[in-house]
Amino acid sequence: MKQTLLLLFFITSSIGYTQNETTFEVKIDANMENANDPEEKEIIALWTNYLQSGEYQNVATTFWDTSQYRIPDYFLWMVDLRSLRTRTPKVQCTILGIFAVENGHYAVKTSLAHLTEDNTVVLEAILSVYAKKVNGQYLLVNSSQYHKDIWQKKQVGNITYYIHPMHQFEEKDAVRMNVFNEEIAKKLRTSPISFDYFVSSYSREIVRLLGYEYMSKIYIPGQTGGVADVQNRIVYAGNNSTYYAHELVHNYTYELYPNANHFWLNEGFATYMGGSSGYDLEWHIQKLKAYVLENPDFEISLSELRGYIPNGQHNTEFRYVIGGIICKKVFEEHGMDGVIEGLRTVDTDEDFFKFIKEKLNIKEEDFSSYIKEIVVK
Repeated sequence: MKQTLLLLFFITSSIGYTQNETTFEVKIDANMENANDPEEKEIIALWTNYLQSGEYQNVATTFWDTSQYRIPDYFLWMVDLRSLRTRTPKVQCTILGIFAVENGHYAVKTSLAHLTEDNTVVLEAILSVYAKKVNGQYLLVNSSQYHKDIWQKKQVGNITYYIHPMHQFEEKDAVRMNVFNEEIAKKLRTSPISFDYFVSSYSREIVRLLGYEYMSKIYIPGQTGGVADVQNRIVYAGNNSTYYAHELVHNYTYELYPNANHFWLNEGFATYMGGSSGYDLEWHIQKLKAYVLENPDFEISLSELRGYIPNGQHNTEFRYVIGGIICKKVFEEHGMDGVIEGLRTVDTDEDFFKFIKEKLNIKEEDFSSYIKEIVVK
């Protein structure tokens, strides 16, 4: 669970929705004794209709409460909701339970699973969403919104903190985070944004806050990550700190440059400006240097390179540090204007190589050797 949480991934999906392309069945668990009770029955119908609708990230949704978050179902990118109805093998969706919780809400627990060719049942995720009555009818509420009234709240400058019950809040780091917010806004020639910051001690606590009782990567070794919800101006920090600059950078770059989404450049810029896994870019460069020295034939490929440097520390993602190096070199030669040009225009790999040829005079075929030369000198 690293920078992009479990990180898994920092994926930016376009807003909108598609109609269902196939019948999608939502089952009710046989042990759910209250399924036919009036309140629960209404909530089941609401949640089922949403899942069967094919709707996702619809700003005009009638299923979700949008009073606090513009895109309340954004968190479901982690189960690739867009493909849920059309996936092979077919996904089995089962509502496991509904029960009353705090402040007039009901919790809804749902499993997603599939059957492999050798008849192995694979549990993909257990989702948590909530429902509450608004103007006489139930609406869905995402887990983060529900917990805003449950967790302790603290305001520091433009940041609204929501604090996990087991987390020890550090005021000085929160002040430092607010200073960084002002600094990154100035560097990107914009005004400081206001945003929500959910803080806990471990990534798995953030995963559960997002609305996942279970997912396949919840127990990975690295537990100091987080994620940015760029649609709703949220930072989720499972790094035991009220300071998490990396994910805030993502909120700025998405808002300012929504059409330029190259993973290497975006993650590289966030690492250059805000570090990764609690360490600055230079720390990660030293880890890459050690790896390159031990593996001199290591080839850096945009299409194939994934994951963390295999040094047992689970901290340095190849693409983050290499993208950070590119941002650092462009900044040294062209200043922030040069970096901003890349953030604004680079979307595809072709764009990426065109950018580094223009700014650094590096050809695509020389990219791997260029990075290795930089880190080992």
